[in-house]
Amino acid sequence: MGPRYPILSSALLPPLLLWLLFCAVLGSGVATYLLRASAEATESIYTRAEAVAAMAEHTLLRTFEAVQGVHDLLQLRQSLLETDEAPGAYAIQSHVARLAAGGRFGITRVSTTDRDGRVVWATEPGAVGALVGDRDHIRTHLAGTAAGVVVSPTMPIGPDGRWGIQVSRPVRDGWGAVVGVGVVSLDPLTLSRGLGKDVAGPSQVAVVRRLGDGALLARSRDMEQRFGETPDPNHPSVVAARAAPSGRLGYHGVRSRRAVMGAYRVPEGLPVVATAAFGRDEERAQFRQHATAFIAATGVAMLFGLQVAMSWARGRRLRERLQVEAARDPLTGLLNRRSLQARAARMLAEARGKGQKAALLLLDLDHFKSINDTHGHAAGDAVLRDVAEVLVREIRRDDLACRWGGEEMLAVLRNCDLRHAEERAVKLRAEIAAARPGGVPGLHVTASIGVAAFPEHGAGLEELTKRADAALYIAKRFGRDRVVCAPPAAA
Repeated sequence: MGPRYPILSSALLPPLLLWLLFCAVLGSGVATYLLRASAEATESIYTRAEAVAAMAEHTLLRTFEAVQGVHDLLQLRQSLLETDEAPGAYAIQSHVARLAAGGRFGITRVSTTDRDGRVVWATEPGAVGALVGDRDHIRTHLAGTAAGVVVSPTMPIGPDGRWGIQVSRPVRDGWGAVVGVGVVSLDPLTLSRGLGKDVAGPSQVAVVRRLGDGALLARSRDMEQRFGETPDPNHPSVVAARAAPSGRLGYHGVRSRRAVMGAYRVPEGLPVVATAAFGRDEERAQFRQHATAFIAATGVAMLFGLQVAMSWARGRRLRERLQVEAARDPLTGLLNRRSLQARAARMLAEARGKGQKAALLLLDLDHFKSINDTHGHAAGDAVLRDVAEVLVREIRRDDLACRWGGEEMLAVLRNCDLRHAEERAVKLRAEIAAARPGGVPGLHVTASIGVAAFPEHGAGLEELTKRADAALYIAKRFGRDRVVCAPPAAA
């Protein structure tokens, strides 16, 4: 067992704790900032989605306002026909035909049916006489189960097979009875382009679906690829719209499997929902880049802090090492004489203030010169190191051990009277004799020890050392390898 130094690794502890505190504070601050920035980024996405949904709602309302105007004209035409105002009815038909031909508001075709669902007038040549009463959006009016506007899913319309959305409303006679159905066809691509003008990013899309079955009516991009898509009555936007007329959305796309953030609105009086769907990962990419850069910078700052802490720790360790080397004997690791004098003075002053005892052991190796002469100085140094280890092992942690000079060693025992000091000295002498220090075969090392006690043999280190040295001289004189206590001061 070596000498008990202050643990050098303790030099690392304060810098390491400060570095950990720095990391904790910095990490907490960065985490708080990133959480706030993440919430702000999320809120920004939802706000933009709400704006796009509102614009999509505005586009739908404007389009359907035009469609409602056409339906009003068809109802007026019916009233004029009933009152034999044929010229007025023909004027309305001409106006509506020009409107459809120009494609205003995406209106492509207009027609009316009779009570049996047969087309009696249409803007499209050749459509008169066609039986369309079996279509759901027309049959519901003829059956009297739908009084207002009904919007069909996208479907092929007319002989050219173009896709369209049909908006139907009943046509009534002067007594309020249903005498037919007015049908206004919209181009889903024109409607989709109207939605797309308010959509900025490639990960953003505006969509219109029917509330009843979730059928897709318009989409700000790729609408051509979605014609004939199977309706999804449980689409998240449709389910949410049935519960509330507007709100925010978060879901995973059924087809794309991507995370979606968005908002929806149900235009008043229309059986559709307008949705703005934004790809979450794409929309948050800028925040993730910002967060990654911030985390990387934080990591660099922590590593720099660790480097500073380690440099500080190395400086502390070097200072502690220099302090240890300045206070200790380089061969044995025991306190040197100057350090022992300062520490012993404090110990004795403390003992004096508390009314405690103390003791001093002065140890000298017997015939040490002959060890150097016979086995060499290296063996002598090894003996001194091994004896120092025995001394440190036999005293307590708060006692003091010192290389007093040459082959002499000194120990100051805290809170120990003369009798117990003598017992410990006897044990120490026996341990040295049994230890065979130096590791040289056949070498037997013994020690003589003088014992003095505080306060009976002296009040300070110098007086105690003199009395212990006198006792040591007696031990040498009477055969060595023995312990002798200093006589009382009065002797």
